[in-house]
Amino acid sequence: MDDDIVALLRERDQKSIELVAERYEKLLRYIAVTILGGSETEVEECINDVYLKIWTHGTEFDWEKASFRTWMKAITRNTALNYLRKVSRRREMEDTQEMETAREEDSLRTEYIDYSANPELGMIRKEEVLALEHVLGELKKKDRELVLRRFYYLQNTRQIAEAMEMSENAVDSKISRLKKKIRKRYEKEVAK
Repeated sequence: MDDDIVALLRERDQKSIELVAERYEKLLRYIAVTILGGSETEVEECINDVYLKIWTHGTEFDWEKASFRTWMKAITRNTALNYLRKVSRRREMEDTQEMETAREEDSLRTEYIDYSANPELGMIRKEEVLALEHVLGELKKKDRELVLRRFYYLQNTRQIAEAMEMSENAVDSKISRLKKKIRKRYEKEVAK
């Protein structure tokens, strides 16, 4: 479906970005808004960065690794998370008195580890990711969607309930059970 966009990206034709915007802007914006929240300025800057990354790295896209749509969603998610970290750091510097509070609330930044600095940690991380992918692959489609919405796209209970036509209590209950199930399977998978 997106062969035309990929071909234009490889030819460095600016029409490729116009096609991306035409077909996928709503999806990309939805992901960015879910992660960044309400600030239209921040969302707009994030989306512009996404388009730049698609343009810059479009020649590296590989059909064998993922669909073009999946590749763009990953770029958008990662860009939004990086932007969230950047905005958090900027806010910390503007108000040094609230620096400790901001660190506690910004779990994304405090949990980030640069694995590139230590190849052994990188290999362990890669094995952990593969184990987690295997565990998630075993889930039913609806369960996998719940997990991805909550932990990959960072949607809240209300957003998930509306999108999946469930009650908020049902979403919270199901997420809780799935976390336990995934943790148990993941520990077995990693122990292999």
